[in-house]
This record gives sequence, structure tokens and C-alpha cells, in this order.
Amino acid sequence: MAVSGRDKRVKNTSGLAPLVLHVFPTFAPGGVQLRIAKIMEQLGGAYRHQILALDGNQSASLHLSDMVEAGFVDPEFSQSGLGSVLEIRRSLRILAPDLLCTYNWGAMDWALAGRFTALPHLHFESGFGPEEAEKPLRRRSLMRRLALSKVHRLVVPSHSLYRLALLEKWVAPKRLMLIPNGVDTAWFSPPEKQTDHKDRFNVLSVAPLRPEKRLDRLLAAFVQFLPTNPEAQLVFLGEGQCRPALEDQAKALGIAGQVQFKGHVADIRPMLFDADLFAMTSQTEQMPNALLQAMAAGLPVLAYDAGDIARIVPMEARSFVYPQEDASGFRQGLIHLAQDRPLRQKLGELCRQQAVTHYDLPQMVAAYGTLYQDALDR
Repeated sequence: MAVSGRDKRVKNTSGLAPLVLHVFPTFAPGGVQLRIAKIMEQLGGAYRHQILALDGNQSASLHLSDMVEAGFVDPEFSQSGLGSVLEIRRSLRILAPDLLCTYNWGAMDWALAGRFTALPHLHFESGFGPEEAEKPLRRRSLMRRLALSKVHRLVVPSHSLYRLALLEKWVAPKRLMLIPNGVDTAWFSPPEKQTDHKDRFNVLSVAPLRPEKRLDRLLAAFVQFLPTNPEAQLVFLGEGQCRPALEDQAKALGIAGQVQFKGHVADIRPMLFDADLFAMTSQTEQMPNALLQAMAAGLPVLAYDAGDIARIVPMEARSFVYPQEDASGFRQGLIHLAQDRPLRQKLGELCRQQAVTHYDLPQMVAAYGTLYQDALDR
């Protein structure tokens, strides 16, 4: 294990600020990575940071503020099982962080190694892949119990994940903590609306193009919606392994000309402000940042129910959050919202109000700052 020559923005290597080692399965752009990057920025010089992306993908580094003192660490071993844990312990001694933060199932070997050190350790579970969309795998729950038995806190963002962690006994209740996600609602504040002269109805999706996001369902609903809105357009923001299959699906449905794949976009605000509706079709979610950003931008929401989505949106918008099996309801909701502009405007205003009141960035940053300090103090 070594600190990479590609280290980014290390300004004061002799400073006394505590050093936090963040271990991610990947540091590609995604909700967790962008959230932690924003927290690093907001906490300022109170901490130094090292980031380890276990798959070597560090592309979310583009979202690190110039004010963040952070470096990257490259893995230099390929062992698995017990050998891996022993090697990780040696790496932790070399890197000598003051605080270890591990993220999701992909970093569980590091969480397990942290169990056998004196390091303060925080673990963050933010959601599941498709293999655990229906329910957590038994063997993984057992591994979580072992690896996290001495963790200072297991932090989850949603009420549904909190209940699941208690049910599966991942940690003792006193070690479990709920910190809702937050977004910079001022940054996403929509501009003053001009007279709507658009001929085209824009549906926007913001998500990594992965299997559990079930974006194939959005394409299927969109093609059945088009006869009532022939000028409509569907825009995908995000990149991932499913992009070729989704592009092929759009071509096979005959709608490739009305579907745009924009890839990863660093600043999504112009796309949010140009959209008429935000759609989310995930099979598994907890508390998606993209949903909070869309709400902060004043967009109405159409979604399948997963995790805390129905709890997050305002009460008046919950009739447009559909059970996973209700494809017909989702499609009818799309048609309804497209035809009712005053309703979209009302729901969008309520969504923004909900985001500002309950999910603003300062609340989350303050909670993380307290969490870090509490772990270091103990």
C-alpha cells in the first residue's frame, strides 16, 4: 500500500488536523462519493483526508474542492481471505490514520481488519446492489455482524435501512446511527421561471446506469407515453455498465431520437432547471441524493417506491410514488403529470420546500462533524 503520486491538493502535510482514511469500493461519481466530497469541503481544514478506491477508479476526484486537503492511496496487493485482512492491518499501520471510514459492502474486508486495530472506525451503509434488492444475503449479514462488532458507529441514511440493520443485528443498537442525506438547497435553487414557451415535455433521470436502477422500465413507460406527447424527450444523466443495453433498447423501441444519454455531467443544474419532471425507477434505493437535488430544484417527482422515497417526498406527492410491481400506475402517473402543468408546478414547489426544511446541507454537515469528533474523542 502506498500513497499515489497522483495525490490531489495536499497543502499542509505537517499539519496537526486529524487524518481520515476513507475506503470506498469505487470513487467513481455516485451519491455516496459526491456526498462525502461535499462534507470534506464543508468541514474545511478541520481534517485531512486520504481516499482509497479499491477498484482504482478515482474519477470523482473532479468533484473535490480546491480547499480540500486530500490524497489518494493505491492498493498494491491481491490477496484474499485471511491474508488480505492481515495485509490490510499492515497497511493501516503504515498509513497511520487517526480515523478509519469504510463504505458499503465492497469495503467490508477493511472494516474487518479495522476490528482488530485500536483505530476509531466508522462504517457507512448507504444501499444495496441488485443481488440484495429484495432482502440482504444471510452470509453478508453474518459478515457484517463480525466485521462491525466493535465499530464506533454504523451510519445509515434512511429509516428503512435503520430498521433493517436492527432486524439483521448488524451491530448493537447503541452503535447504530441515522444521519439523513442533505443537499445544498441554495446551490440548486431554481431560477425565476419565465413564461413556458417550450413545445417539448422533458423527463429527466439522474442515476448511474446500473442494473438495480431499472432504467429499462423508464424506457418502456416512455414509449407507451409518447402517443399522448409525441414531442416529449427523455434525458439520462449518468454513466455505467448498462448504457449499451439501454441504447439498444431505445433503438429497438424506435425512440432513439427522443432519448438522450448525456453521460456523467459535473453540474446537473441546467438539466434540472430545463426538465419538467424527475423520474426514478430504481429497484433498490435508500435516500437517493439525486432525488433530493431534483426536489431542491423544484421538480415534481415520479418514482417507484424503494427505501425512504415515499417518506422523503411531501405528502401531496406520495400518490405519484408507485409500488414496484405497478408499471401501469407509473405510466398513468407520467401521463397525468404531463397533462397537468399547474399540478406539476404545485408539487415542484412543495418538493423544494420539503428539501429546504428537512434535507438542507448544513444539517448533514453538522451531524458528520459531530460524528467524526465523537469517534476521535473516544
